[in-house]
Amino acid sequence: MNPETDNINQNFTEEESSFDFQKWLHLFIKNWYLFLIFIPAFLIGGYLKNRSWMPIYQSVGTIIINENKYRSATQNFMQGFGLEDAYQSVNNQVIILNSYDLIGKVVDSLPFMKVDYLTIGRFKTRNLYKTTPIIIETDYVAPEAYELLYKISLHPDGTFTINPQNERNIPGSPINGRLGVPLQHNLFFMTVIGVNNYREFEMYFRFRTRESLIADFKSRLSSKYVIEGSSVLEISLSSETPERDVDFINKLSETYLEENLKKKNDVASKTIQFINEQLSEVSKSLSVSEDEMTRFRKDNQIIDISSHGGELMSKANSLDEKKAELKLKETYLNYLTKYLTGNFEEGTVVAPSNLGLNEPMLMQLVQQINDLYLQRSELTEKNLYYAKYTKAIENVKISIFELIKNMRASLEIEKNEVNRLLAELNAQIAELPKKELEMIGIERNYKVNDNYYTFFLQKRAEAEIQKASNTPDNNILDKARTLAVINEDEKSNNMLVFILLGFLIPTLIIVLKEVSNNTIRSIKDIEKKSAFPVIGMIRHAKNDLPNLTLKNPKSSFTEMFRVIRTRIEFVVRRKTDIVIMVTSVDAGDGKTFFSTNMAGVYGMTGNKTLLVDMDIRKPAINRRFNMHHPKGVTNYLINECTLDEIIHVIPEVNYDVIFAGTVPPNPAELIRSDKIIEMIGELRKRYDYILLDSSPIGLVTDSFSLAALADVNLLVVRNNKTNKEFFKNVVNQIVTDKLTNFYVVFTDVETDGNYYSYKYGYSSKYGYYTSKGQRNTDNYRKYYDDSNEI
Repeated sequence: MNPETDNINQNFTEEESSFDFQKWLHLFIKNWYLFLIFIPAFLIGGYLKNRSWMPIYQSVGTIIINENKYRSATQNFMQGFGLEDAYQSVNNQVIILNSYDLIGKVVDSLPFMKVDYLTIGRFKTRNLYKTTPIIIETDYVAPEAYELLYKISLHPDGTFTINPQNERNIPGSPINGRLGVPLQHNLFFMTVIGVNNYREFEMYFRFRTRESLIADFKSRLSSKYVIEGSSVLEISLSSETPERDVDFINKLSETYLEENLKKKNDVASKTIQFINEQLSEVSKSLSVSEDEMTRFRKDNQIIDISSHGGELMSKANSLDEKKAELKLKETYLNYLTKYLTGNFEEGTVVAPSNLGLNEPMLMQLVQQINDLYLQRSELTEKNLYYAKYTKAIENVKISIFELIKNMRASLEIEKNEVNRLLAELNAQIAELPKKELEMIGIERNYKVNDNYYTFFLQKRAEAEIQKASNTPDNNILDKARTLAVINEDEKSNNMLVFILLGFLIPTLIIVLKEVSNNTIRSIKDIEKKSAFPVIGMIRHAKNDLPNLTLKNPKSSFTEMFRVIRTRIEFVVRRKTDIVIMVTSVDAGDGKTFFSTNMAGVYGMTGNKTLLVDMDIRKPAINRRFNMHHPKGVTNYLINECTLDEIIHVIPEVNYDVIFAGTVPPNPAELIRSDKIIEMIGELRKRYDYILLDSSPIGLVTDSFSLAALADVNLLVVRNNKTNKEFFKNVVNQIVTDKLTNFYVVFTDVETDGNYYSYKYGYSSKYGYYTSKGQRNTDNYRKYYDDSNEI
């Protein structure tokens, strides 16, 4: 036993996988054509992407928020409900500007936006906002006609044709009409008006629903403060149609201020309404009392009353005014109770100060509830703070009702006191003469109504002045304008992305192909799975012939077999009397191709060489030589013929052949018979080199029996064919069975730039070179002739 080969019987540990830069570099070089395909393809894709690029403009307008206007006596109260932050304009005004209702009002006030006018090219779609040659005025649009694309062709004679651009069949299409003439169709009633000079023109239009426009603007609208903590609010929109965005932002700002002013005017309007109701009642009483006084003076010839009566009347008038004041308080409390009980939340509670009622606590609570109503009206029910505002309103209501209860009790005491004083005074007045007494009563009634009426006229005038002088709490700082294109870098970014994809996709293909491929494709793969030495490597051959080495004796292909022959002689330490078993991991690994050509190389030495087909389960050598001999190894093993009868001389090769013979029913038993040992022993006496082409060792056990009879066992592994794990399992089984003298032959290796062909190949490593390291062409041609493809 050769000590140099003992190490192959020891267990081995599989090497840990490590990154092999040179391997991956050669993989990428080998698959260069993928980059040549994908990079130009993605460059074209990037070019086409940029052809459809449209500039996106940012349009911006600013509003200055007067935060002091939003603060009132309610602030401390709302802190108890966690509403202070929501109450600040920093949050509320942004919410208001982005609210569905406000945007809806803006959309309703811009009817030109309800129809999109478009030109559609091969790569780009442009919105003809305010540059369209036509305007469509609609009287009716059917629900199913919205959001559909229509193509309109304008003709020189003032007519047009409309074609719906959808798959659904619409009756009556194409639709023909004339500019300026109403067009009636089951989908719409409309008039197409020409606004610009044109000849023939084709364009598209689309009816937009209110909901889609609101959703579009709401999704793109951005409201934020220019600087955190400042009171300047920036409103911006970005799109390919900056003119439309500028119009929308300006209209949004105007509508926002109008809504703010409208809410402020509601206070004055409610006050005026309340005063007018009171004036209506007082005017009737004043008219009656005035008529009564005039008639009494006329009937009784009374021009003036006595000085004593005048003094009593003056006192009575003072008490009447006090009583009227108490009546006004009672009327206001009744109004306030009715208002809060009825939950008239859309309106505004009339403040007591607007009626000249100086009740500080009541004024504060009414102001609080007005502020809460106003702030809550700006939120939707889904808003986080809506429920908190509702709770705060209910608590203020409870406080107001409690205060009204106390005020009514106080008011009752005051009324009783005034009535007592009036009763005493009326007793004194009753002592006056009858006619003077009647005159004083009538005049007192008239003066009460007259003062009451004058008071309400004054308060109405004040409320109307207040309403007329109201201004919005906020102001437009800058009207909307288009600032800049915000996607200038998109073109270069597109090209960069597509170039990266052009590199990334083939890289992924190569990596995935490499990672998912579980076959042996390199010497390193063999070394990681096995401790068996690699005795040689055979490059890929285009022709699958058994005599390639004989036909091409000077080729680098044949030289690789010579290297293996030399190494085998070195292993067994002799040049003759060598038995070599050739097996493989799996069928199709190329062991028979290797055996026939290896036998040819041995035959070149002039020594007697024999090739034995020991794959008695599935013979292949006879098919290689296109020969069918019924008798062979199996016939000899069952004593049907002699050894000489199964040895065949093949004219086109320089070695003898024993074919497998008839396929037996018990191949395993025949291979293990003593007759095999006897046959091998006899053949050793007759031949210098014997090659046993055995069954695949990974599939059947025949080779395990023959391995002990051979001097060298060659395990053929085929590049990009032999499975790594299958190979590993076979090696483990060989080691477990303590079989010796196993070596690996790596076949079908590509040599055109492959990483491992450079590392383990022989065309460069074993070529003939000058002293300076350059290949000597003459010597190379002399010894290696690869002119014919192998």
